[in-house]
Amino acid sequence: MTQTPAEARPPARAATIYEVARLAGVSHQTVSRYMADRSKLRAATSEKVERAMAELKYSPNLTARSLRTKATYRLLALVPGASPYFPSRMLNGAAEAAHAAGYQLDVVALEGTGPERTARLRRILDGGPFAGALSFVPIPNSDLLQAQERIPVVVAGEYDDKMRGQGRISDGSAAQAIVAHLAGLGHRRIAHIAGPQEWPAARNRLAMYRQAVSDAGLEDGGVAGAEWSSASGHRAARALMADSSITAIFAANDQLAIGAIRALHDLGFSVPADVSVVGWDDHPESAFLVPSLTTVQMDLEALGSSTMHQLLAALTPDAPAPPEPGPTAMRLVVRESSGPAPSGLRQTRLGS
Repeated sequence: MTQTPAEARPPARAATIYEVARLAGVSHQTVSRYMADRSKLRAATSEKVERAMAELKYSPNLTARSLRTKATYRLLALVPGASPYFPSRMLNGAAEAAHAAGYQLDVVALEGTGPERTARLRRILDGGPFAGALSFVPIPNSDLLQAQERIPVVVAGEYDDKMRGQGRISDGSAAQAIVAHLAGLGHRRIAHIAGPQEWPAARNRLAMYRQAVSDAGLEDGGVAGAEWSSASGHRAARALMADSSITAIFAANDQLAIGAIRALHDLGFSVPADVSVVGWDDHPESAFLVPSLTTVQMDLEALGSSTMHQLLAALTPDAPAPPEPGPTAMRLVVRESSGPAPSGLRQTRLGS
């Protein structure tokens, strides 16, 4: 008998509420009550339904659910249009929390100037039934209040009109861990490639670097200002390494660190044998560089999830408000680009 090619087979049929009920050993009405408000069921019953749903990969039909309950199960996520600085990992965390709560998340880009974004937001709210909105774009207070008269709206993160992170997302305290790590490896003279100082994150990382170097009794090898790019990091590292006594560079983001590593290679330095390099952000490619990059990882997914839970709580009358998000969790991820400080003098090819 001829076998049907896998790609030609029809997609597997989605599980039904009745199959979930049979596997859980409950009635289909109980499964419906679980989806409407699991808090009204006994914990043991909820656990059985939850396990059955997971095993069958059951996904509720949101359209049918909306018709049945007269509720809307669509949420809106507003993101900046064409911004290279938007932390998409925050959106990933928010989307996961929304889907876990049984909501569909529509992602819409708000482009243009402040007034243009405001007009776009009004058209979006006029055009579709959304239960609530999570905005990763700053919204003027007057526009926010008007939107909140229609649906709950939570602004995720703290950004200015140019999407420069402020508040928790600009916390620079992990610079202390970077300096402590390098000091523990024997480095005594460290330099910093700073990001553009109109960014709060860049200012905070620079300030904490200087404080940490001073507190540890180390030598500040200098600060080179830069933009958020690898090319800028390359230029900054070449300028800093005119001082051949520098044995470590802390770059304010991973792109700057990537440019610095290339500049060091061009100058004849080996990383980390001659100079250690540390970045910030832990972009996915950072683990696959040669050498792989020591960097600061920020748990942006958790920040996105916590702000989504704020929105979900606002959708439930009388629900207790979730706690305000605390400081963004950060940790130093140690990889190959940082190592023991070199001993002895080094030669460079700066004059070549």
